[in-house]
Amino acid sequence: MARVWPLVGRAEELGLINAAVTGADGYRGVVIAGAAGVGKSRLARRALANVHPGRWESRWARATTSARTLPLGAFAEWTDVGTADAMSVVRGVIDHLSDHPVGARAIVGVDDAHLLDDLSAFVVLQLVQRRLSPVVVTVRTGEPVPDAVSALWKDGYLQRIELQPLSEAETAELVTTVLGGPLDPAAARRLWNVTRGNTLYLRHLVEQEVASGRLTPSPEAPGLSAGVWVWDGPPTASPGLADLIGAQLDTLPPAVGAVLDVLAVGEPLPEQILADLTDVGAVEDAHALGLISVDQAGRHPVRLAHPLYGEDRRARATPLRLRRLRADIAEALGAMENSDVRDLVRRAVLILESGLTADPVLLTEAATAALGLFDPELAVRLCKAAITDGAGYDAHLILTIALTMLSRGEEVEQVLTQLLGRPLTDGQRIDVAYLRLANLLWILNRPEEAEAVLLEASEVPAPNAHGVLAGGRAIIHAFNGNPREAIEAAQCAAPRTPDPPELSQMWALGALLIALGDTGRTSEIATIAACARDLMTASPRVSIVRLPFHEFHIRGLRLAGYVREATDVATRIYDETSEAGWAQGLSSIIKGQAELTAGHLGAARKRLEQRFTSAGIPNGYIPTIWYCALIQCQAMSGDGTSAAETLRALDTWCQTTVPYLKPEYLLTQAWVAAATGATTEAIALAHRGAQCAAEQDQHAHEVICLHTATRFGDSTTAPRLRELVEQVEGPRAPAAALHATALDAGDAGGLLDASGQFEDMGDLLSAMDAAAHAATTHRRHARNGSALTAAARARRLADACDSARTPALTEALQPSPLTARQREIITLAAQGLSNKQIAEKLIVSVRTVEGHLYRASRKTGLTGRDDLGGLTDDPP
Repeated sequence: MARVWPLVGRAEELGLINAAVTGADGYRGVVIAGAAGVGKSRLARRALANVHPGRWESRWARATTSARTLPLGAFAEWTDVGTADAMSVVRGVIDHLSDHPVGARAIVGVDDAHLLDDLSAFVVLQLVQRRLSPVVVTVRTGEPVPDAVSALWKDGYLQRIELQPLSEAETAELVTTVLGGPLDPAAARRLWNVTRGNTLYLRHLVEQEVASGRLTPSPEAPGLSAGVWVWDGPPTASPGLADLIGAQLDTLPPAVGAVLDVLAVGEPLPEQILADLTDVGAVEDAHALGLISVDQAGRHPVRLAHPLYGEDRRARATPLRLRRLRADIAEALGAMENSDVRDLVRRAVLILESGLTADPVLLTEAATAALGLFDPELAVRLCKAAITDGAGYDAHLILTIALTMLSRGEEVEQVLTQLLGRPLTDGQRIDVAYLRLANLLWILNRPEEAEAVLLEASEVPAPNAHGVLAGGRAIIHAFNGNPREAIEAAQCAAPRTPDPPELSQMWALGALLIALGDTGRTSEIATIAACARDLMTASPRVSIVRLPFHEFHIRGLRLAGYVREATDVATRIYDETSEAGWAQGLSSIIKGQAELTAGHLGAARKRLEQRFTSAGIPNGYIPTIWYCALIQCQAMSGDGTSAAETLRALDTWCQTTVPYLKPEYLLTQAWVAAATGATTEAIALAHRGAQCAAEQDQHAHEVICLHTATRFGDSTTAPRLRELVEQVEGPRAPAAALHATALDAGDAGGLLDASGQFEDMGDLLSAMDAAAHAATTHRRHARNGSALTAAARARRLADACDSARTPALTEALQPSPLTARQREIITLAAQGLSNKQIAEKLIVSVRTVEGHLYRASRKTGLTGRDDLGGLTDDPP
């Protein structure tokens, strides 16, 4: 870890200060105002050091509380103690401060100017008014400032800059720089939430957590960023940090401290409840001191101005006081009218932590609400407490939903199996069947057992059991890659069941989202997505599938070519779940998928190489969608080694492919083959994916697979793609058909038209490959000027994709006398494969391989395998 912390996120402020002190914008210096610890002093010192070194003579003074009792205490270093006349002493200080060598100018910095005594403040005012020296002064926001200092900016002499804490992104950048390695996004978010970008607090906290071993590099894992710093466990304030915060809070009046204590236990609280629990005047005083913030919306919720204030107050309070405060706040929340689900959850937690007798019904309701707030771990805690206090079926049901969200599949099976041993109604047995079905499909990836559960549930003598279970049949069909059967089953569910259970509705809608996307009926997805959203909003019990359903929806948009729409939905979901620890992992995967489809490889790879440590290791279908996106991202970036390693990790992790994702998996294998130089194998794998999709009526997937083969240089896909244009909605199929048709015909103009269509839909990678094919086609017809123009377009698009590297782009930007097959063979040879291994990989004879290597040597004048391999290196 770096011993010296760099200055991060202050480039704009440094520019403003430089302009102010040099007089470029008419000012005579600058006032840097801000809260304690945001970095005012550090910024001021850096600003003085940056102002034309050698041409300026800088002086630095610091005001303190103790020096304030002495006249000119801040400038004691420049005071002539032998002079009795006060004004003569002042003139002497001014002369000393403004003195400078010939050819240079003086600049004066004054730290904590709000603590200046009156004479010292007068000195600063004189320096500015008489234009003797520009000044850089810092003041703490909210503190009283001497009139002579406040006049500096009120009268327009100095520019006032309100220095804000670091943003979340700037905080992550700073800590990453200090640690010397990437920071887990969840850890970055937690650090910012705790410190709120206060650099002083941040430094103390990071150093404490590193020393304690809680903030540490994670072990290397295949396909994921090595040495990512992760943060486990609750933060602990270091003695130095505790002293810093304590120095601010120790001198508070008891009534104001009581306000902080209540908020430390129960924030946010409505202003009226806080006033009832403490004192109206004390609340106003705390606000005036900047210790609390009041939101003007709704019931004016009040929060501590900084999270670490709460840490300090809780650490100082006795256990007995904390229990009493929690009990008082819980009682106040219970008596509040028009409370919301967050109030319900906080009340339940406070009751548990206060030792009060808990109502199991209240705890179960709070656990249900916690599910809707994306906090399954809290829901598990509340359910277990409710069950201990005698709660029945509902608490067990919510517990299994929460455990499913946490991917604890075996534990879910255990709880549900025990629940089936109790007396249950027919409706409850069907609900249990649906929960087992969801767990067996999506978490444990055991579809055969899920079908057995559904068959067993169909024997329950409930009214219209067949119709009630139609949603389960639909989702099993969708999972198994049978979209047409899934659509039929889902559509049969509604008319046969006038009031279907919400779990049946949920899975019928989920099946439609998957199946409509697979078959290319994208125009129907928006309505289904809206129905699903309404159902999940109305019932926290089905909120378990909120993120997966969004992934189904976005996947359909991406397959059809609605790239910008997919990005918009993914971004909205990512923003909505930014504070939800459990949801951050899957929402990051969804956003990474959208970024990959849009061609933003750098952002996608960074996001997808995270470990999602806050959510744990996911199971079921999540590793497949996560690693497939990551592998494709690595391969499209030209990093075949990492892509192959990540593919091996996926194969080790998931022994059985999720059936409806098999075309995606084969497509991923194709990209790995292409990135490692085996273009023939890549084309064959893409065709296998297309065939698999065609056999399952997954025509939108078929379009993607066939177009990928086209991007690899296969000119045989046009007839089938033209047929699929009539079956698959959205802009992707027509653009893919145009690309394939133009490639087959050697039509460079058509290839550029296809490139434009892909760019218009937001798929920059496909646009890049089509332009690259146009460049290669022009070159083959000796149209070198047109080839250069098309190649320039391909390079521009590659740069927009964070330096993408695909077979089409490589061939376009690195023209050579070799054929595509010769390039492929020498690439494999350069990787160390023997002629026999190459022949087996390409399904040709060894003599064919030898012949291609011989002809490549004759064309290039190179003889060694290593020398020939150099021809395949990326161009500069």
